[in-house]
Amino acid sequence: MLNTVHCESAIAFPVQAGRAHEARCLHDHELHLVGAMPASLRIGSGARQETHRFAPGTVVLLGPHLPHSMALAHRAMSGGAADDGLVLRFGDEPLRRGIALFPELGDAGPLLARARQGVQFVGLGEGTLARLRRIASLHGLARFSEFTALLGELAQWTDYRLLAGATPVGEGDEEHGHALRIHKALDHIRDNYAEALSLGEVGAIVGMRENAFSRSFRRATGQTFTDFVIGLRVATACRLLASTRQQVSSICYEVGFNNISNFNRHFRRIQGMTPGEFRASARA
Repeated sequence: MLNTVHCESAIAFPVQAGRAHEARCLHDHELHLVGAMPASLRIGSGARQETHRFAPGTVVLLGPHLPHSMALAHRAMSGGAADDGLVLRFGDEPLRRGIALFPELGDAGPLLARARQGVQFVGLGEGTLARLRRIASLHGLARFSEFTALLGELAQWTDYRLLAGATPVGEGDEEHGHALRIHKALDHIRDNYAEALSLGEVGAIVGMRENAFSRSFRRATGQTFTDFVIGLRVATACRLLASTRQQVSSICYEVGFNNISNFNRHFRRIQGMTPGEFRASARA
């Protein structure tokens, strides 16, 4: 997940001869900080195309699967001076996996949903802008820590406007609807991971047929339903092994496994060691 957060200078997308760069289809999120010169954004196509212009210092979040005829262009300053704009890119799928495993990241869910229409943040404070610029100079865990703090601030910011007139239609709209249902399913799994869970039952809870739910779940999480549930149970077991003195057999049943041999087999497959070895290494 750490490798999905990338920063680059916005000057990589200049406007030349008064024309914006060719439209691109986003598969990741892009968080733009407009540099020293104004920027423009085109969303849509034909009669439905919308053009937005942003002043220096504006922050814009663009989600995946926005219309293909989209272009965000930061104009280079006259005389070749450097632009101080930034583009922060982060993967959609890895972040959603993180939300599934760490409830603390769940606050970003509504923000990511809004991003599918494009979001302009109005009146962000200097502290938030400084945090965005600081991410470019950080690496590894330090970058990710600053990134999650930034997401938290943006998720709580209430002064914003949506840029696309409506949620993209057709396939994008269907994907968006499926994504919302998968988020509901993930919430249910997190709340009930220790109970008996089946693909069909959870799919029914969110209003999806089993095959469609299976495909959408794997696309959103990168895992099958069964592997995800087992992984969540093992991750919870790891925390209990490291932080408590509970017997391994007790933890096995507490996290949802129905027998110790099954628990040991899955734990070793995922962690590469037995629960007892994990507890010993965690306390070493």
